[in-house]
Amino acid sequence: MASRVEGFDEKILLCAKEEFLEKGYADASLRTIAQNAGVSTSTIYTRYSDKEGLFLFLVEPAAEGLKELIRSSLTEFSSLTAQEQKEAYGEYSDQGFPGVIEYIYEYFAEFKLLITGSPGTVCQDFLESLVKLDTECMKAFLKSAGSRAWAEGRITEGFLHVVSSAFYSGIFEVVIHDMTIEDAGKYLNELRTFYGNGWKEYLKN
Repeated sequence: MASRVEGFDEKILLCAKEEFLEKGYADASLRTIAQNAGVSTSTIYTRYSDKEGLFLFLVEPAAEGLKELIRSSLTEFSSLTAQEQKEAYGEYSDQGFPGVIEYIYEYFAEFKLLITGSPGTVCQDFLESLVKLDTECMKAFLKSAGSRAWAEGRITEGFLHVVSSAFYSGIFEVVIHDMTIEDAGKYLNELRTFYGNGWKEYLKN
């Protein structure tokens, strides 16, 4: 990829973000982006390969940053002993989740593009990556906590995947519906309470 020129590429990316947000990925025009940025379409092709490359350049840093934030929190939780995990489960969730909300709203436009207008399976792959992190951690937690539901096979990896998928899809409803960060905080706290009460039942041993 061609080297970046400070100020020059920022203009292309700003115009691209505006075009994608206004028209969606399918209807966005590289020609319009180039015209608004004051460059030729060949300049965009040279720097970003094609429309999908430009789109991914916009959204991937935010997506990877959120995955790393969640991965770091789950890894820290997984490093605790089984007893510590059981005692600190709710506390860890309470401490880490506000940071997730703040991060999503810091890059709200990028997540809006990612969730509502991604080409192909980009959004699906992003959500699946979060679900994979979550289910692996939850599976290990249920085992170490001596969950009777896990031991009896009432909870399976498939079940964990479905529940986690629904949870992360629910999180991004705040982006889809353009909630304010204040309303999002209230909504997501209720969502977490709903899921948290459900998990309490499955953590019994």
